[in-house]
Amino acid sequence: MKKRVLALVMSATMVASVLTACGGGSSSTPAADSNSSSSDTNAASTGEATETSTTEASNETADAGNGEKAVISMMVPSYFGSEMDSSRANVDQIIQAYEDYTGVSVNWTFSASDAYGDTFNLALMDRENIPMVMAATGSISGTVIQAAQQGAFWDLKPFLDSGDYPYLAQAPQNVYDMLTVNGQVVGIPKLRNTGRYGLSYRKDWAEAVGVTSVPKTVDEVYDLLYKFTYEDPDGNGKDDTYGMESVGEYTGWMDIIQTWFGCGYGWVEKDGDLVPVHETDEYKEALDWMKKLYDDGLIRKDFVTVQTSDWGQAVQRGEAGSIVDCLDSAGRRAWLYFINNNVASVTNPDEIASMELVGPVNGHTAAVQVYNGYFLITKDGAKTEDDVKNCLKFLDQMNSVEMRALADYGIEGLTYEIGEDGGAVMHEDLEQANYPHQGLNQAVAYIPYILDGTVGAAKTEPYIACDEAMERSAEKAVFNPAEQYLTTSEANANYGTILAQTISDARTQYITGAIDWDGFQAAVATWESQGGSQMKQEVNDAYHAK
Repeated sequence: MKKRVLALVMSATMVASVLTACGGGSSSTPAADSNSSSSDTNAASTGEATETSTTEASNETADAGNGEKAVISMMVPSYFGSEMDSSRANVDQIIQAYEDYTGVSVNWTFSASDAYGDTFNLALMDRENIPMVMAATGSISGTVIQAAQQGAFWDLKPFLDSGDYPYLAQAPQNVYDMLTVNGQVVGIPKLRNTGRYGLSYRKDWAEAVGVTSVPKTVDEVYDLLYKFTYEDPDGNGKDDTYGMESVGEYTGWMDIIQTWFGCGYGWVEKDGDLVPVHETDEYKEALDWMKKLYDDGLIRKDFVTVQTSDWGQAVQRGEAGSIVDCLDSAGRRAWLYFINNNVASVTNPDEIASMELVGPVNGHTAAVQVYNGYFLITKDGAKTEDDVKNCLKFLDQMNSVEMRALADYGIEGLTYEIGEDGGAVMHEDLEQANYPHQGLNQAVAYIPYILDGTVGAAKTEPYIACDEAMERSAEKAVFNPAEQYLTTSEANANYGTILAQTISDARTQYITGAIDWDGFQAAVATWESQGGSQMKQEVNDAYHAK
């Protein structure tokens, strides 16, 4: 077990996030149109929770001074169904490694990502069995704000101010402000690279259909997707491809596309006020463009029924030619899949297929929130201050160089080796779903986001291209200006989740033709009458006051 994993201090200054996914592989979900605080319930309503415990111990904390490990309980999303399951090969080594380093043992509850929003909300109501730490996805939701107002979570500010948690204390104050309710810091943010979102597509398919320059406008993107659908890009003589991958429950790809049209991200400043993007003319242009993709068959007709767990796989399987999502966990991952599985280029069988990682279109893309997801410490789970301290100790230590290496790559010699450039090279005989460390990165807050000495991935061509694309996206990234004010809105706390779902559902229905524009406007009227109008007023009151 002593494979240097606890002694890894590399000289490179790289971000260890190779296994942190977006969409179906992550908790990263762009905000819904009307309210950026909705993603806890944007997951699918189907799927079973998968629970795996590392120990049979209860939630009672151990005395840190008596040589025993403290015990905490933690609920996080599951993307593979078998994370931290000690019956799997080498998982015990991973568990032993983080326990030895942090001095904390964890009772894990992994809940299926497709149903995580529902499971999360149910767990909040089950006070007798609620975990000490609950990972929430996206930005702070109305449900969480309401629960915080009712005293469900510990105020973490006094603990963070103590100086005992040096990593967690390095998160920017403005991010903690976004997780502050009634003056109390209720969440530990998961920091992110703001330039992760963008367009990626198969470069060899583009060459096969005669597209030799990278599309920069929505018209050029449409042309690319049309040719991917109707000009046999894989050369097999069959009508079996389509332009862009899409799924129903994860709607982040729609949020990103909307920014291409200049409507903003979630909310936008207009005539001195903040308004939800669905009130802009550009928003309708974006929806009409996506509807045209649907009507013309450039995205699959049944995308509404496609599960989030399948997100990213259509490109890998050679069914779709492009994807709009995280550049690293969608575009780069597809490229690495081609390399690891020897998928030949359709234009040159002697070469491996590759991806073009574009980034912004029309000079815009959605910004990944400075944070995406956060950790709550519940009062019914963590009953004492010692419990809170144990939870914070674990969350803090998981941001160290050693634990980031463990969570992102596993154990050197077992799952990866250090390449010539000092980066981690994963063992090719292991599928990602079978990595023994899979799921541990769900407990990493990546604070600070860039940490000197962190092991990064080996800088092969896919990683270099991804870094360049994320740099382009960061320069053009569009932020949600209402983010920090939504936490002060009573309407958002009470109705925000439902309001966001109202607009999200209507958007999908409009794109698929289930309703026309009058039907969409009827949904907007419902949004207004059921709390949206009040939320706009409260957001703007806070905006102008500040």
